[in-house]
Amino acid sequence: MNDNRYIAPGVSRRAIREYYAGSVAEGEQIHTLQIWQGDRCLCRLAPAPYSCTDRREVYSLSKTFCSTAVGCAVDEGLLSVDDRIVDIFPDKLPAEVSENLSKMRVRHVLSMNTGHASCVMSHMFASDDAVRAFLAQPVPYEPGTHFAYNTGASCLLAAIIKKVTGEQLYDYLSRKILFPLGIRDVVWNLCAEGINEGGCGVQVTSDEIVKLARLYRNKGVWEGKRLISEEWINEATSFHSDNSTNGTIDWQAGYGYQIWLNAHGGYRGDGAQGQLMIIFPDKDILIAVQALVPNMQKELTRLEELAEHLFDGDDGVDAALPDYTPPMPAELSFSGEDAWYRAEPNVFGWTTLHLYRDGDVLTLDASDGRQMIRLSAGAGRYVHSEYISAWRKPKLLSLMGARMPEKLRTAAYYTVEDGVCTITSRHLCDPHTETITLRMDGDTLTVQFACGNYFVPEARSVIAKRVQ
Repeated sequence: MNDNRYIAPGVSRRAIREYYAGSVAEGEQIHTLQIWQGDRCLCRLAPAPYSCTDRREVYSLSKTFCSTAVGCAVDEGLLSVDDRIVDIFPDKLPAEVSENLSKMRVRHVLSMNTGHASCVMSHMFASDDAVRAFLAQPVPYEPGTHFAYNTGASCLLAAIIKKVTGEQLYDYLSRKILFPLGIRDVVWNLCAEGINEGGCGVQVTSDEIVKLARLYRNKGVWEGKRLISEEWINEATSFHSDNSTNGTIDWQAGYGYQIWLNAHGGYRGDGAQGQLMIIFPDKDILIAVQALVPNMQKELTRLEELAEHLFDGDDGVDAALPDYTPPMPAELSFSGEDAWYRAEPNVFGWTTLHLYRDGDVLTLDASDGRQMIRLSAGAGRYVHSEYISAWRKPKLLSLMGARMPEKLRTAAYYTVEDGVCTITSRHLCDPHTETITLRMDGDTLTVQFACGNYFVPEARSVIAKRVQ
């Protein structure tokens, strides 16, 4: 199915309209929404320029993909959730192993109950040996007694998979789960020493989130073939950690194996800014969302309400999706166009910029002396671009991975007002929207990049001089 505006007969369009109206009122951007009952698609919705086939970063929803690989290794007998971490990595231990560290087992890592006081991922990502950095951190609580949401624990799971299988997490999961599900071309970012980030860094489509959700809903069976045991699915989605002092109601209802339990039934994988894979077994309903939202509790509450009213009756009135139509610019031309610029030293390594317009399309080329990257924007319409660059993809968690070149896919438009050109670039590879501002001062072109606080200061501007 390739329709980004599909609603099945009998599904309440009123309920879907009210859901989107509520999301807009809360300042949410719901980029893709899919709801399935059993193996039947109830709705598949994505406002332009977004699509359910956009492969994009889903942040901590990556954790559920990671724990699925652990389940496969347990099923194969390569690993037990009762294995001690110190026995798995005897060559990575600190000089003094604390009593609490010696008690830490795989089940504690899976359930965010390692005994750490807080997330240790920043220490791991800054190190060229993530496992050694993990094991070097203080463990003030006895494992199993203290919930702390810890992306570092998920990264350790990736290292455990590599240790017990001899394969990267990405490769092992691809062989055991992703390819059998028909999921190809997934991207999973790496830590400094080359293991997958584990708890973040996965780029998947809405359709692929649905496939993983359907595998869980079907208790590990896909199209008649068992890919992972029912015992593991049941264990992974059961209560293992008391997180009753953590956050809001749906973040206090318990935690499984890299899976959250919902306050009103069911379970989910979720990632920052609103990336969700929700399963309500009692209704046989699953929901996949890619979004940019300020408050995930409000997002989840509205989705629960939507699930309750899906079959309240179809009033025949179309469900209006959010409108991201670009405005027409007051002016087409910008004083800095049709010119070449020599860039001052910058974090991107760009040496030359070329700004030009062809009809209603404005293009900024950036050279690093070896190749050009190209970002284009339309006047009153989106123009798509695709390029590879470091420092250009927004990052969470201390901007991890920003230095690594990554592919960006964007849909962008531009406006010109009072001599300033503004490019609005909707990223299709992550949830974010970026603003690129071009200003001329004599022969100097200043290019400024803004996307919340997801860029380090040195990646927020480039200054270049016109080449005569």
